[in-house]
Amino acid sequence: MAQAEKTKEIITFGELLERWKKEGREEGRKVGRKEGIEEGKKEGIEEGKREGQFLERRKMAQKMANAGLDIETIISLTGFSEDEIKQILKEG
Repeated sequence: MAQAEKTKEIITFGELLERWKKEGREEGRKVGRKEGIEEGKKEGIEEGKREGQFLERRKMAQKMANAGLDIETIISLTGFSEDEIKQILKEG
């Protein structure tokens, strides 16, 4: 019986190699997920900044229009196109 139990504990090099490959893939996935999450956070922060800048430019365009500036001046100061300015003024 002792010999049968010892036989169960013996694994081939191929089996050991497969175990190491599996462990390596699992570790790689963990690292990849962590890096992906960090990159996603950075992209989210940058997108939030861009959105905030857009909204600020939009508010500024509305204020300029309310102050009586012509569309050409608003375009040159905000970088919006004429169609974008018209849409902003329409939405109000």
